[in-house]
Amino acid sequence: MVQAEPVALPVSAEAIVHELDELDVTDVVNVPDTHQRSLLAALARQSRIRLLTACTEDEAIAINAGLWMGGRRPVLSIQHVGLLAAMNNVKALCMDARIPTCMLVGYFGRDVTRSARDNASRAVRLIEPTLDTWGVAYFPLEGPEDLAAIGRAYRHSVEHSGAAVVLVGAPTS
Repeated sequence: MVQAEPVALPVSAEAIVHELDELDVTDVVNVPDTHQRSLLAALARQSRIRLLTACTEDEAIAINAGLWMGGRRPVLSIQHVGLLAAMNNVKALCMDARIPTCMLVGYFGRDVTRSARDNASRAVRLIEPTLDTWGVAYFPLEGPEDLAAIGRAYRHSVEHSGAAVVLVGAPTS
């Protein structure tokens, strides 16, 4: 059996935390995501960025809004199917209320040997077209060479007062 080469490669959790530090992120609001498990563990081991856990992505988006209005610099860490479930809050808080919301979104269940749009999983295959439909900017993080996508997404969310998504292609390492 021939093994296919991965399209998406893991990015170090420590490198992501460093990028968040460079952006002066104060809080990461998460709904636990196995895809970003090592990132959440790295955040839990440090004290510069506060790690907050929410029950649902809707709740995480609302917490993000409150933190932003209180002068903090939050980022979300969630799963792509949760983002799909929370699109009403994305519309209401990120788009209509114009709250900057940068999201690190893991592709739970993605076959990393295939592009996202060519995956067998419907939710993986349809996340990019769904974000296109809603006009939500997204920035692929398909490997270590794409680490700057985090800064681009964060700045986009702030400059456009709305949502921006970093699509974390492979589980963080």
